[in-house]
Amino acid sequence: MNKILGGKGKSAQPSQFQESQAATALDQTKSSNAPRRELVQITLRETMRRHGIPSDWIDCRTLSVLTKHHKQGMHVQFLVRKGDHQVLPWLHAFQESFWEQVLRTDPRAHDWLFSVGWEFYGKSEQGFHKLPGTGAWKEEDTEPAHIDKDAGDTLPPDEEDALATDLQKLQAMMTQPGELTEIPDTPRKR
Repeated sequence: MNKILGGKGKSAQPSQFQESQAATALDQTKSSNAPRRELVQITLRETMRRHGIPSDWIDCRTLSVLTKHHKQGMHVQFLVRKGDHQVLPWLHAFQESFWEQVLRTDPRAHDWLFSVGWEFYGKSEQGFHKLPGTGAWKEEDTEPAHIDKDAGDTLPPDEEDALATDLQKLQAMMTQPGELTEIPDTPRKR
């Protein structure tokens, strides 16, 4: 094709070799993630059992990935098949409980479990509420009364928290008059 379009005649072998290497690396990622997929499945079942959620309501799908930095990991998606109107108010609490159990089993899970998402099947059994107007989206108005504001985040600890903290410290130091003589050291995750 390059000869026809006037380009330099490069052989197709290097790209085919790269595609083959990428496919092999992804296959290796999938096989090395097999125990992790099993951990996710077991943890999901245990979390549901502990909170009394029927076993046919939530399932999960895992996607093994290899990042551009050659880091192996996975994304997990919870599939809500039934009881969505009952599960919906407790999504964050369920997700937090799931993360706690995963991290209890594997303290380094935040290194390989990149994300947890949700997908809902079918129409809501109770029907949907109409969306409120534009003025209703204030934070204090959207939180149900049963939610504990001090309960914490539902995301795993990661480098973004450390980065946000570092940025806040740097901004505070930059707004204070005087010389910038000492920048606090923060431990880095590896």
